[in-house]
Amino acid sequence: MPSRRDAPAWAYAGAGTAVIVTYLVTSSPARYMLGALISASVVVAIAVGVSRNRPPSLLSWTLFAAGMAPYAAADTIWGLYQVRGAEVPFPGVADWLYLGSYLLFTAGLVMLARQQAGRLHWAGLLDAGIVTLGFATLAWAFILAPYLRSDMSAGPLALSIAYPATDLVLLSVAARLMLTTGTRTPSFLLCLGWLVVLLAADGLYYGTQATTGTAIAEDVSEVAWMASSLLLGTAALHPSVARPSRLAADQEHLPPRRLSILIALILMGPLIVLANIGGIRDQPVDVTVIVGMMASLSLLLLLRVAFLAQYAQGRATALAASLREQAQLQKQLSHQATHDPLTGLANRALLNERLELALGRCSTACAAGLLMLDLDGFKDVNDTLGHPAGDELLIDVAGRLTSRVREQDLVARLGGDEFALLVEDVDAQTLHDYATRILDAFQDPFLLSHGDCVDVTTSIGTRSITRPTAPAQALRDADTALYRAKTAGKNQIAFFENPQHPVAPTPQDDAGHGRAPKNP
Repeated sequence: MPSRRDAPAWAYAGAGTAVIVTYLVTSSPARYMLGALISASVVVAIAVGVSRNRPPSLLSWTLFAAGMAPYAAADTIWGLYQVRGAEVPFPGVADWLYLGSYLLFTAGLVMLARQQAGRLHWAGLLDAGIVTLGFATLAWAFILAPYLRSDMSAGPLALSIAYPATDLVLLSVAARLMLTTGTRTPSFLLCLGWLVVLLAADGLYYGTQATTGTAIAEDVSEVAWMASSLLLGTAALHPSVARPSRLAADQEHLPPRRLSILIALILMGPLIVLANIGGIRDQPVDVTVIVGMMASLSLLLLLRVAFLAQYAQGRATALAASLREQAQLQKQLSHQATHDPLTGLANRALLNERLELALGRCSTACAAGLLMLDLDGFKDVNDTLGHPAGDELLIDVAGRLTSRVREQDLVARLGGDEFALLVEDVDAQTLHDYATRILDAFQDPFLLSHGDCVDVTTSIGTRSITRPTAPAQALRDADTALYRAKTAGKNQIAFFENPQHPVAPTPQDDAGHGRAPKNP
């Protein structure tokens, strides 16, 4: 339902429709003044609409109102001649007023196009050019060529050609607006309706007059002209006129429907020649003009297809870039889900995943090892030097651990100062040497960025696995061994060879390492 704000627009449209109906049902000659009444009302409607709605394209609507003033004056002159039953002079004052109004309409449309926000692309202009040149072919065959072949004197002939010529200029600007505008408000659509109905009425009137010598269905053209004026006045009063229109973002895109229309316009020339409409094949000049227009249309279409190919290539490139970005984002999200944000090491989730795979492959001949590490004295570092220093230390520890393991081994941070190493394809002796090498990595102090030198050791709990085991059980066993290493004095290695008989840690040797016992 219409809102209160757009009620004046629809009330005006309803009143105008009643006037048009009156024209159709009345036989009195006075009815010919109704067109002038509607034209004059449009000037008032634009003034009221501009005052109420404050459109951003104020100059455009001022030019539209300025164009409707001579248009209404011309309608008045024409209507008075009809009321008197006299022949309208041609050319006469009314004709010059009509032509002047069309030039003002064109200027208003140009300013309206310049007010649009956004970037104008050549593709939209090419589409408008094809539409204009396609209709120019029809105008030549049905209006211009018949006029030129007539026996009219120079003055009436020039004026007769000027009418369709100004229509083509108006059409070119209207096509540019229609084909390049993205946001189409109700007011904008009403304006388009004004132009379409106006140009259709002109085409019917001039086309039949040029080909037959007299305008056929003159009342139809008159009603269409009144309806077009009514649409313009309604557009001015509609509150959506205050919303600016924007250029379409993807003007290079060529929808199938638009492509079909453009191709149909290009084929108009060949069809006219093949059908020999008006004996055109017997007129070399007419054929030459139409062939020239066909060549120009074909060139414009080739350029349009080139823009479409460029647009498609750009979209394909953008799609590929988007897919790469999406894959990169997915990779980052996957990495974040399985890695520690501080150190970049694997987190507990990835350790569990890799541990489950490794334990499923374990056998007596192909064992795996799980090392659990806990830093000794890390809390003192946080308490004395602060958490930033503690974070830096954890990053340095991660770097040392990574440099001491094989490429296929997994280093994980489980949280706080607790780390884990998953080692595959190792026997018990190799696992012992491996754990010792990891313990050795902590014998040198860590130098932090602010010059602080930190001595930190680690306790290691080791679990050798030679048969399929539940990951949670393996982690508990390694954690049990780690606890024994911590309680035995730290800086120790404790092995958990048998789930029922964990091996106690051994005292440190001269090098300060916990010696691993021989296998029982």
